[in-house]
Amino acid sequence: MDHAATYDLIASVLIYPDETFEERLATCEASLGALDDEARDRFVEWAQQMRDLSAEDRQEVYTRTFDLSPKCTLELGWHLFGEQYDRGTFLVWMRGQLRGFSLEETTDLPDHVRHVLPVLGRLEPSAADKFSRACVLPAMETIRDGLKTMDSPYGLLINGVCSWLESRHGASDRDATDLPILSEDHEALLRAESV
Repeated sequence: MDHAATYDLIASVLIYPDETFEERLATCEASLGALDDEARDRFVEWAQQMRDLSAEDRQEVYTRTFDLSPKCTLELGWHLFGEQYDRGTFLVWMRGQLRGFSLEETTDLPDHVRHVLPVLGRLEPSAADKFSRACVLPAMETIRDGLKTMDSPYGLLINGVCSWLESRHGASDRDATDLPILSEDHEALLRAESV
C-alpha cells in the first residue's frame, strides 16, 4: 500500500458511520501494518467496540462525541485558531491543497480531519513533518484531551492517531509561524488561492 493510502484509510474511519462504515473499517483493519504497535493496538480495540454497537448506536456515539462538543470537533482549524482570522487563511490554504492534490472536497469544511489527513499524506516529507508537528498533531491532541472526560470509544482511535502521527512526524511543537499557511502576506495567499 502506498504512503498516502494509509492517511486516506485513517481519515475514512473518522467520518460519520453511515452504511459504508463496515467496509471502511474492514479495509482499514487490513492495512494496519503501517501503524506503530501502540496505534495498531488502540485501533483494534476501538474497532471491536464499534462492531459491538448497532448502526444507530454508532451514529449516536459519533454525533455525541464530535458534533455536540466543540472541544472535540474534527475541524482542526478550530482547535488551532478558534474564530481568529488565521482560521480563514487555513481554510483557504486547505482548499487549495485539496485542489492541488485532486482530492474531493465534501460538505465538511476543508479543515476537517477527513481532508487534512489525506493532504498530510501527500505533502513532501519535510513539509509533512512540519505541518503535522505544528498543526495536525496539536489539534488532534486537543481533541484527545477533550475526550478524556467523555465515555466514547473514539478516545481509543484518537489516541492511536496521535501515537501514529508522533511516530511518523515527531512530537508536536505547536509552532506554525514558518508555515506557508500563516505567512505574513495573508492577502497574497488569499488572492493566489481564489484564482
